[in-house]
Amino acid sequence: MRPPEGHGLPHDQAPPEPRRLIPERPMLVRGLALLAVAAAAVFALGGAVQKVGWLAVPLAPVLALTAALAAWSAAINLTGGERFDDHPWV
Repeated sequence: MRPPEGHGLPHDQAPPEPRRLIPERPMLVRGLALLAVAAAAVFALGGAVQKVGWLAVPLAPVLALTAALAAWSAAINLTGGERFDDHPWV
């Protein structure tokens, strides 16, 4: 990525981090735990709908949102996390 015209880099760019197939241990454990939370929410949603039918309608959006956010967070943790750039134009 090139800086906008008239702007220089405020500092030298950092060297790239080494690529890893498996993330560091804390991120791996956190990602697997979040994946378990997502799976538990999906199974709880299925069980609630199967057991109480239409009475599970108020609970369904909460469990679905929990499953979606936990799965999203697990994907971030299992792929190595987010990297942020500290350049002023980003």
